Amino acid sequence: MKFFLTIYICSVLTQQCAEVPIDKHDYKRFHGTHYGCVQKGLGESYAILFDGDVFAADQVEALELYARYSCEKVTNYQENAPTETIPPESKNL
Repeated sequence: MKFFLTIYICSVLTQQCAEVPIDKHDYKRFHGTHYGCVQKGLGESYAILFDGDVFAADQVEALELYARYSCEKVTNYQENAPTETIPPESKNL
C-alpha cells in the first residue's frame, strides 16, 4: 500500500486552493507510509511557501497564502506498472 501526496496552496483572500504545478515545484508523490507522506507534505509545503523559489514573501503576505496537503491511501499501486497498454494477443505483428 502507498500514500499519494497532493499539495495545495490556498489564499485566505480568495477562499480558493490550487495544486502546485510540477514545473514550479516537483516533489515525490508516492510514499510507503502515512508517516512518511505527512512528513514530506509538511516539509515540501514549507519549502514552497518560504524558500522563495515559487513565491516571494510579499506574495505570501499580500495574498495571505497558506499550504494544505493530503495523503490519500492508494491500494492498487504497482511499483513497476507495465508501460504497454495493448494486450500481447491483440497486437498486429
